[in-house]
Amino acid sequence: MKIAVLVKQVPVRSAVRFDPETRRLVREGVPSVVSSFDVRVLARAVELKEKLGGDVVALTMGPAPARAALAHCLALGADRGIHLVDRAFAGADTLATARVLARALARECFDLVLCGRSSEDVGTGQVGPEVAELLGVVQVTGARRLEIERGTDRLRVERETDDGCETVETRLPALLTAAGDFAEERLPSEAGLEEAGAKPILEVGAADLGIDTEEVGEPGSPTEVAGLYVVGSTSEARVIEGRSVADVHPAPDRPRELRGPGYWVVAELLGGEVRPVTFELLGKAGELAEQHGGHVVGLLVGGPAVAEHVDPIAAHGADIVCVADDMRLEPYTTDAHAAVVAEAIRTRQPAAVLIASTAIGRDLAPRVAARLGLGLAGGCIDLAVADDGRLVQCEPVCGADLTARVLSRTLPAIATVRPGMLAACQPSWARRIQWERLAVGSLGSGRLRVVARSVAGRPAVSALETPGVVSRGSATHRAE
Repeated sequence: MKIAVLVKQVPVRSAVRFDPETRRLVREGVPSVVSSFDVRVLARAVELKEKLGGDVVALTMGPAPARAALAHCLALGADRGIHLVDRAFAGADTLATARVLARALARECFDLVLCGRSSEDVGTGQVGPEVAELLGVVQVTGARRLEIERGTDRLRVERETDDGCETVETRLPALLTAAGDFAEERLPSEAGLEEAGAKPILEVGAADLGIDTEEVGEPGSPTEVAGLYVVGSTSEARVIEGRSVADVHPAPDRPRELRGPGYWVVAELLGGEVRPVTFELLGKAGELAEQHGGHVVGLLVGGPAVAEHVDPIAAHGADIVCVADDMRLEPYTTDAHAAVVAEAIRTRQPAAVLIASTAIGRDLAPRVAARLGLGLAGGCIDLAVADDGRLVQCEPVCGADLTARVLSRTLPAIATVRPGMLAACQPSWARRIQWERLAVGSLGSGRLRVVARSVAGRPAVSALETPGVVSRGSATHRAE
């Protein structure tokens, strides 16, 4: 079996300094290490090699000093390294990075690609799913356990969800991103350090990959950082029980006219109910629509009963709800939901698409962004609109100390937003809006199958068992 492990060299966070004059991070003289999430994944890859045979290749993209990250991986048991190094790669965002990695991986024909949960400096977790989309292989994010049958291409993976875990089955080739407990972190042995010097590291540039330099680095990046800002903090500690209805704006009683920029919110369900973060995103989308003469669209994707959730989405500020309801969309799978969301975006061209930074959102958004070649900012804590109409996405950097103002060079902008960062508006259950059923076409070949789910504190159930849903009144009607 041929296994690739994507690794990244990151600065030691405690040594990174912020220059308020230039609004840039000062990295000169700052030591770097391999992201601990990547080290754990590499350890699991070596275990798989010892059990099933084959070889492990570590890949990294970065300047000359990043070669040290590969040397560390070789000491941990990788058989060889590939260093993607070229001045043309500098300034790359996640999608431009994924393009280089995907081109290098395609040349090698790997069976399994493993990635850490995210890098420790930015932590968006976008590169893995974007690479999977560009390679056209199945992805499984948040993997906790992995089983591969010897002599077959079948694998079974247990992955994290926001309320427990689920077990999925698929076939190789595949790309997995790992949860924090996927494997234990290891240190190189003395023997490993001695052997590492004899293992090869291949340097590969843009010309070797036959890649257009306009597609990579800063020119090929669909997002740009407008500046870094220190996040203000206080020493006062408070316990917040929840927002009072008096502290939030009410949803407008009447829907806005469907003209001007469209701010979309991809709704998410959990336990048979709309997740609160969806209402938070609707509140922000409504705020942006009021300020810039636009409207709010809620996008509901799921099984045949998903339309029963139109009412709460309408009550919290959506001016129209687009519904894709099909038995093939329950339970959630990346391929099926990405196909629906990407097609809706492609045909209707909204100004911005907001998705929750949840287990599902972090799985879905990068796949959609890579498919459409769009900019994506992950794990945002706030949103605004710049004077030129572009979405300003506030993305934490190096933990919670700094915030990057990210702008998209493509339309629409896609952003995932952390739950609890925004305020939901006060619902108006008297709002009457239209909802529209989207045509659901081909959803692919069903490469991944969910076979079991478990909710924390409850026994596991078959994926065929779906919890009941409850409809709340009738505040909407369907657009014929």
